Amino acid sequence: MAQAETVPKSTSEWGEIADGALSFIYSLAHLIGQGIVQLVHTILPSMSVPTDLVDPIGLLAILTIFLAIASIAKRLVWIVVIAGWVLIVIRLALVIVQHYA
Repeated sequence: MAQAETVPKSTSEWGEIADGALSFIYSLAHLIGQGIVQLVHTILPSMSVPTDLVDPIGLLAILTIFLAIASIAKRLVWIVVIAGWVLIVIRLALVIVQHYA
């Protein structure tokens, strides 16, 4: 009990937040894994998927979704950067035209 009092309150709060986040990710992965296994079972009824593969399938599905979102975000950032440079070049061209006209 004395050890718990020496731990700063913010550290224990961050630990609770991290624990809750990891529990949520695990629960979500488990549900997604069950859904994928059910889908495989619906498509191939004679095939049985071992139950110990449900969690790894779900975690890999979450990682795949995260990578897809990151890839899309990377493309969107490049589009915004290129559009920004194009607008700056247009603005500079307008300033030059106004100055010399």
